[in-house]
Amino acid sequence: MEAQPTKSTLQQLRMRYPFDIPTLARQAGVGTATVYYALVQKPIYRQSAEKILIALSQHTGRPLSFEQVDIITWDDYLFLWIVRASRETNQNDTEAHLLDEYQFVYARDRHHAALLAGPWLSQKSHLTHHSFTPCPEGFLIGDIAIPGHLTKGAL
Repeated sequence: MEAQPTKSTLQQLRMRYPFDIPTLARQAGVGTATVYYALVQKPIYRQSAEKILIALSQHTGRPLSFEQVDIITWDDYLFLWIVRASRETNQNDTEAHLLDEYQFVYARDRHHAALLAGPWLSQKSHLTHHSFTPCPEGFLIGDIAIPGHLTKGAL
């Protein structure tokens, strides 16, 4: 079995081909913070990563791609979504109360969250109002931390 070549990080490329962060950002048409996030392996949008790779390719004089450079993008993550199904308990009563049930899913976007929650929602047909709330920062339940995002490889 053939071993896959290791990818270079942006920081490693910067050691071999020194570049100024604001200059690279300007050449790529992205914010300075975006290049910085890529350098420290924080997720950025794929479109921004592609622009950085193009600018870096011009700077180094060699074509660079995602196969050669390890840039973390948001496409690599699934985010926590809180799915709420609810209904009012008594619509004729002046003190109507809401009946709520919740489900948590990790999804790319709202549409993906709705697809993943579909089987659960179909079992809750008496709860007619549905809402989907992204929670990328996660939350705590007592001393249990619920992460706001997972890498796709972790699933």
